[in-house]
Amino acid sequence: MTANRPARPAGIEPAAVGSATPGIYDPPLPFSGGRIPASAREYRHAQWRVMSLCFVAPALSLAAVSLGASLAWPWLAALGALALGLTGVAYGGLAAVERRLMFIRGPTLLGRREHRYRYFIYEGVAAVPYGLAFAIAGAALAGAALLFLLGTSLGQMRAAVLAQPHLALVPAGGALLAHGLGFLIGFSRPPASPGDRFSIALQHLPARLGALILIGWALALLAVGLVEWLRPDVFDAGFRSVFGNPWPFARR
Repeated sequence: MTANRPARPAGIEPAAVGSATPGIYDPPLPFSGGRIPASAREYRHAQWRVMSLCFVAPALSLAAVSLGASLAWPWLAALGALALGLTGVAYGGLAAVERRLMFIRGPTLLGRREHRYRYFIYEGVAAVPYGLAFAIAGAALAGAALLFLLGTSLGQMRAAVLAQPHLALVPAGGALLAHGLGFLIGFSRPPASPGDRFSIALQHLPARLGALILIGWALALLAVGLVEWLRPDVFDAGFRSVFGNPWPFARR
């Protein structure tokens, strides 16, 4: 029974070694193809990546936003938002380029006691759209924060979006489309048998149905945003036909 058990990589704590367990014990995503780091070096790399980009940088950024709001220092809050957006760009960009996502997973109410905190690596094409979703959302947040630091007020940004809704609809649709594609492609462990392949397909079916819904919403947002951007007259006519009145905000 122990002959097929993988040896523990040198330098890794026992809690970091084991097999990726499909289903509820994986991170809260429809993945079943994750693996633990294969060596002490890869473990340290995953640890640094997750801790720096998923915990430390977001925590410091949100602390700056909170402190800036409490002290009425909008520049500090904007710097925190800028840092948070750039963190999303870095995390998503690395995921898309490397085609892998890294997570930390710990005990849950439904988990088993022996499932301690472990780092998981998910590799495959699905990491590209997932990374793009993070990068698009982060770039939008960082761009808004940078505009504020350069002197554009929140009121001016709000007026610009209301005058040109595609400024919000196109990035939101793009991020949602990438997220939906990530769910649709998914990560999957290699099947051990034809029956196992069918089991994996069933496991991913709810995620793929949800992905189709996300993609549908994303395409709708993109379609409306592109029409408003390229043919504002068509957008205005369509808005009037649906709501009975023209677009209520002044266009630039």
